[in-house]
Parts: sequence; structure tokens; C-alpha cells
Amino acid sequence: MWLYRDDELRSDVAVKALADNWAQREDVRERFLEEARILRAADSDHVVRVYDVGQAGDGGDVTPYFVMTYADRGTIADLLKEGRVDLERVVSLVRQAGDGLAVLHAKGVVHRDIKPQNLLLASDGLGRERVMVADLGVAKALIHASGLTDVVGTPAYMAPEQALGGGLDERADVHGLAAVAYHLLTGHVARSGGVSDLIHAKLPPAPSAFVPVSTEVDEVILRGLEPDREDRWPDVQSFVEALAATAPGAPATLYTRAGTPRRTPPSPSAGLPAAMLVVLCLVVALATFGASYAVVELLQ
Repeated sequence: MWLYRDDELRSDVAVKALADNWAQREDVRERFLEEARILRAADSDHVVRVYDVGQAGDGGDVTPYFVMTYADRGTIADLLKEGRVDLERVVSLVRQAGDGLAVLHAKGVVHRDIKPQNLLLASDGLGRERVMVADLGVAKALIHASGLTDVVGTPAYMAPEQALGGGLDERADVHGLAAVAYHLLTGHVARSGGVSDLIHAKLPPAPSAFVPVSTEVDEVILRGLEPDREDRWPDVQSFVEALAATAPGAPATLYTRAGTPRRTPPSPSAGLPAAMLVVLCLVVALATFGASYAVVELLQ
């Protein structure tokens, strides 16, 4: 990965080049190009954008590359070096990463390697923090996922079913995102050990064992980390919305077992301060009294 300056557009860009030891293998070159195609097709603010592809060198000695968004704030892995992150910021980071993953899933792609290093941070036009999903080097089309036999990913974040080398779906990325949320919030990885240890994976200690968070936070994150994907959140949107509902000031949201929100409609007075309610009642009472008095006067 290289940082370049585009003199014509006066902006910094990142250039990802295929390592020399892989550049001559046709299958690896095609996989590299496929990553660029997926990123380009996503076209999301929360997925790294590809602006151009090309190759350096000539003859049989060429190095493929593609030009993409530069993340000027590093990665979530860099953020973790500073320590734990509060729940409100965790929700913001996870929501943005979830938006990027949802776009990929809608296009039939499962990432399979969600981890802090693959979630980039950049400044938006107002200087705010923007999360971008990156590095799809191990991503595969979901339609082909049932035939995968290779084990890829990072054990601390990867779903246990990845260790079995069988079919995968987007719930593998739900697990990865939940593991990142767990690490951000607690300062600890959800699981340690190697790939073989995932075969008998268990839930980690609840986040509240490390930080003062509610049982609702525990339940949401631990459901995302369930070893059995049938017990996990069915998609990233369900997980993100459930986690957001646990943040201070968030509206109460109930979820069905399938992960769909089940909201109670607010009353007309919901959210009004108590003092305003008192004033409103007095106004209504005075208006009612005035109308009654006028009617009485007319009848006399």
C-alpha cells in the first residue's frame, strides 16, 4: 500500500499494488482485480472507493495496482491503541461499518475478514469521522460461498463456522462486526487462540465484566457473537439498530427473535417536557372556560 499525491486533482490517494511474488500468478491477479471491481460497484461512502486500475512495468514483469480513497485517520486498529471507546462512539463506528457491509451484502458479497485493520477512518467534508470497509482480498460471491473449502480470516474476529470451511453467509460478517464492537467497548478481543480453537468456540465474558454498561448492551453484542449462527442476528442492520437502541437517549426498541424491530407508537405528548405539558393543560382549560362563558352570555 502506497500514499501518492494526485497533482492534477490536488488530493492524496492510496495505491494498492500486488506484491511481486504474486504478480505473475494469473489466478491471484484475477482475484486482485475482482476486489477492485467489487469496491467500484459498491459506490458507498462507507466502502473504500476505487478510482482507477492499471499496471506498472512492461513485458512479462508487470505489477497490477488500483487507486482508491486515502484514509487520513488510519484504521480502527490505530484507534484501539489509544484505549477503550465509549458506547456512543462505538455505536457511530459500528453503524457506519454496518452501512458499508449492508451494501456489499446487497450485491451478494460476504467480506469474511472484518477486523479493526480493515475498517478505515477518514475525515469527511466537515471534519467528522467516516468509517470505510476495506480489503476484500478474501471476499467471495455469496452464490459461490457454499463451495468454499479454504479457511480465511482472523481468529480473534472470525465466525466459528469459517473454521469448518463450509458454506458462509452474511452472518459471518455480523460476527466480525460484533467482535470489533466488543473490542472497542471492552479493550479485549472476544476470543483468543487459533483457528482450531474456533471449532469449540464459546461466548466471551459479557462486556459489563469490563466496563459499566447495561445488560441490554451485553445481550446485543453477545447475540452477535453466538457460536451458532442460527442464534445470531440475522443481518448487520438488525445488529446495528439493536446496539444503537442501547445508547443513552436512544428511543426504546423491542426486537423479535428474527431481529426485526417492533416499536410501540409514541403517545402524542411523548417527548414534551413536564413544564410544557402543564402550560399546555392550562391553555386548554382556559380556552374551554372562555368558550363556555361566551356561550352562556349568548344564551342570556
